[in-house]
Amino acid sequence: MDGTIKLTTKRLILRKETMADAELLYNALGCDPQITQYTGWNPYATRASASEKVAEDIRNYEKPGCYAWIIQHGEEVVGTVGAYGYDPDASSIEIGYSIFRASWGNGFASEAVSEAVRYLFENEWINRVHAWCHSENAASSKVLERAGLRQEGLLKRAIRNSDGSLSDQKLYGAIYKEWGL
Repeated sequence: MDGTIKLTTKRLILRKETMADAELLYNALGCDPQITQYTGWNPYATRASASEKVAEDIRNYEKPGCYAWIIQHGEEVVGTVGAYGYDPDASSIEIGYSIFRASWGNGFASEAVSEAVRYLFENEWINRVHAWCHSENAASSKVLERAGLRQEGLLKRAIRNSDGSLSDQKLYGAIYKEWGL
């Protein structure tokens, strides 16, 4: 497994994180409640947690099955995409992403996630890629479907919202042999 390598699409560069990215991720992701309302977690909530998250990702680049990319459009950082929780027995991994609110609606998430899924299947030979999203996050559902994942299930009242209420969680997945059909 090669792990996180630089990937390019028509419009985007997916590159490894650097410590210089931590402040930007804190400001654009950690401080924006519209970004975190559907995530169930916020590793960038404080400057310290953002720095620790980026440092952890950088340390994990040395481990097989670690994938953490910064998404760039030209010189501008527009978000993150990563895959984690690699299960070698099932050759399965979970993918997740966040796009800065200022960059919503440009198709960056679909393009980046599609490229990451393609890389995981075609270069890393991973059998299964899966993801989840909040049931009310229609944009995230579309991103996953455009990347070739299909909804496989719905977990009722499985996500704790920031107000303490519970919401449903959609489960998505793709298997390499069926992907892109």
